[in-house]
Amino acid sequence: MPTSVILVLASFALLTSAWYWRQHRHFHITAMSTLILFDLLFPIYLYMTHDWIHRLIEQGELFSFLIWSHLILVLLLYALYILQISAGRAMVKGAGDREKQQELHRKQFYAILTVRLLIFSSGLLLIN
Repeated sequence: MPTSVILVLASFALLTSAWYWRQHRHFHITAMSTLILFDLLFPIYLYMTHDWIHRLIEQGELFSFLIWSHLILVLLLYALYILQISAGRAMVKGAGDREKQQELHRKQFYAILTVRLLIFSSGLLLIN
């Protein structure tokens, strides 16, 4: 589990750097694409490195509120990423009012940051 925590903290460092250097479009897009890919592949990594059958089925945690809320937060994060990508693509294409697109993109970032923090917190609670 320490490796998982370190990987997630590193992903937060990448998110912070992507936000800090958001004016450098190429770096920002590359960093955020890497982060989204990480968030998509991280559950697969967890599945491959942990005995989830034992924990969820044999220990009966499958119906735990914390497990389901964690899963729902992950799905919410994926939905926010879809919205964020579409807003970012609109900004790159120059479609619509640029300031409005930037404001929408910024608000979605804060939502993503909040949901990622909640996912990380609930994930820490799930560590036995």
